[in-house]
Amino acid sequence: MPESPIPDVRPDALLAELRRAGGKAVSLPELLQRMRVHPRARRSAAKVMKKLVQEGAVQEVGGRFAIPAARTARTPEGARQGRARGARPPDRETDPRAAAQAGKGLVGFFTKHRDGFGFLARIDRQGPDLFVAPGDGGRAVDGDVVRFEIFAGRRGEQARIVEVVERGRRMLIGSYAARGQESFVVPLDEQLPPVVPVPETRLVRNGEVAKVWLETGPGPLAGRVVDRVPNPQAPSVEVLRAAYAHGFADVFPAEVVAEAEATPDRVRPEDREGRRDLTGIPLVTIDGEDARDFDDAVFVEKLPGRGYRLVVAIADVSHYVRPGRPLDAEALRRGTSVYFPGTVLPMLPERLSNGVCSLNPEVERLCMVADMRFDAAGAPGPVEVYSAVMRSVARCTYTEVARMLDGERVPHREFLRDGFVRMGELQEILGGVRRRRGSIDFDLPESKIVLAEDGKVLAIEQRPRNRAHRIVEEFMLAANEAVARWFGDRDLPTIYRVHGLPDEDKLQAFLDLARAQGFVVPEAGAGPLALADLLDRLAGHPQQRALNQLLLRAMMQAVYSPENIGHFGLAAEHYLHFTSPIRRYPDLIVHRLLREELGQLQGRKPRAGELERIAMVASDRERAAMKSERDVNAYYAALYMADQVGERSPGTVAAVVEFGLFVSMSRWHVEGLVKTEDLGEGFVLDKDGHALVEKRSGRSYRVGDDVEVEVAAADPARRRIDLAIVEGGRTRAPGVAPRPKGRDRGGEKGRKGPRPGEKREEKRGGKAGRARPGKPEKKRRRR
Repeated sequence: MPESPIPDVRPDALLAELRRAGGKAVSLPELLQRMRVHPRARRSAAKVMKKLVQEGAVQEVGGRFAIPAARTARTPEGARQGRARGARPPDRETDPRAAAQAGKGLVGFFTKHRDGFGFLARIDRQGPDLFVAPGDGGRAVDGDVVRFEIFAGRRGEQARIVEVVERGRRMLIGSYAARGQESFVVPLDEQLPPVVPVPETRLVRNGEVAKVWLETGPGPLAGRVVDRVPNPQAPSVEVLRAAYAHGFADVFPAEVVAEAEATPDRVRPEDREGRRDLTGIPLVTIDGEDARDFDDAVFVEKLPGRGYRLVVAIADVSHYVRPGRPLDAEALRRGTSVYFPGTVLPMLPERLSNGVCSLNPEVERLCMVADMRFDAAGAPGPVEVYSAVMRSVARCTYTEVARMLDGERVPHREFLRDGFVRMGELQEILGGVRRRRGSIDFDLPESKIVLAEDGKVLAIEQRPRNRAHRIVEEFMLAANEAVARWFGDRDLPTIYRVHGLPDEDKLQAFLDLARAQGFVVPEAGAGPLALADLLDRLAGHPQQRALNQLLLRAMMQAVYSPENIGHFGLAAEHYLHFTSPIRRYPDLIVHRLLREELGQLQGRKPRAGELERIAMVASDRERAAMKSERDVNAYYAALYMADQVGERSPGTVAAVVEFGLFVSMSRWHVEGLVKTEDLGEGFVLDKDGHALVEKRSGRSYRVGDDVEVEVAAADPARRRIDLAIVEGGRTRAPGVAPRPKGRDRGGEKGRKGPRPGEKREEKRGGKAGRARPGKPEKKRRRR
């Protein structure tokens, strides 16, 4: 069937949508998504926008567009439309945009490179990241919130930091020294000042390594010793260094601990008031074997007429973490829990996250509930959202449930078998509905780094997703979408989880490579349904993995926003995060807003500016968590591969850049780098062909090519794994002695390693050879 023509985008429609943005600069893809315009209209819309800019009707700010300030001021109706219904005007103390417009300067997050330069991301998202030259960083360190000014530099618009607003880093690790009247630590992190003053302490001796809690003020870095590091060479110290560098901490402030200790450890009679009693429903939790906190429980029953009822109960953290209290401030400061191999830095103290807020089995717990109905075809019906008290009947694992769905007998879970069968039926139906509407699911395998007691890596094991994983994920998606519709239908303010259109150039690169492999591909502006269909057709193809990675890099990162522009990857018009308030702050806010609307939580409702500020901070903390998790996983991967130097593995070229090939090794499912100079002379980058090509002979290495590699070197400190191509049984890399295949190294000939899963979500930077094993099982996939 021929595709229907795409209507032109009118200039007045673009202007009207920009006015509704209330002066905020918006990218063209985001603008079209708000207007519900077909993605294929992007190119014609770009021409219309260019003309509007030339005419002066629209101002361009770093690839984003806005109505000029004077025009916005003359259009009070547009300004009113830019605010959520019932919301007050932005408050200057809580709205970053209002603070900047009040003459307080531009505010942003500073990321500092080890070579001294850095980049600034504006906190209001208006405009691109700005380069900060080494001499323009002032006293700011990596992760700080700073005030800055923009000037014309050699690289175009650059930023100069004028003031540190808030320290991003909270802790550091360093060697303690006390000399006469002075005491200080020498940080292990080279990006920090050479010495940081601390008061004299008896917690550590001179020369020992200590943990330091930093002062929050904008002045020079200073702090106090809070603990001794007993074994500075242990891998766990590198984990803390990575976490500290991104603003996370493994200890809580004293006032936060005190409030947590004062929190009741059980549900009291007064806590049950106004809540439904779900203790008679056999709700169960399904998590990984090593999970310690349980924030969701599920139940499915069949309804008369072949429909289904799905009950998703989520721990009610909002009952215990109240606005304006130390626990709440600390939760927002962290924004999210961070998951590392063998450890987790929780958003909330363990007394809450593993105690009264965790849906542990056979005890009463408070919860917020999404009670949903679906017909036999999976079409959503009425949804009820309410507070309740529940009692989980079992703490189940993914492995147990998957075994039962495969027909195995699990004696201590047989009383739940019928319920699991119903869950499997509903998951298949809901998954089919999502796929038919265009939801994109890469279904990449996950992996787990297995550590020994001393912190060394025993193995990197692949953990494929089973039916139980899909059940939980499908039900959480359904609950998140149902609650988002609940807010949208009532036009109530909340924090949405939004996902913009893919990067057009990166998407085109993916489509070009797929076309070169013989696939019929859609246009670059096609919607998610066309991309989901192409992913299905890639299944089983030799280059499926490489193509999936290319498409992943084309996808924008989902963020939090009080403005709903939809979720491209899920093909969802309404979506938010409701299901994990123990480990995500936006979920906690959603729970509070629900309870306020239900009349169960008293207090002032958040203003529009406050929700935007929270969304910005939460998005930033999520990015910081992802960076620290990738950094630690890359460290452990390199640590593991240091014992594999000289070993060989089949591999697949996963990416091609000017300085080399990233190869995913199938023996270990870890990526490393083959440097361009190690391939021989004359190799140049063919961007369009995603290849390094030798000019003279035309010989090439392309994305998706099968190769054999040898581990040449591994440097855990630099998170680097260097590889060499093996051809004809001999290595090509200079500095690695050529030798025949199948050598015997100390009786380890043919020793096989594990095949861990690996997942890369963002474009590789200049840090070569970084491996990206997947996330721990407990941690739900980020959507």
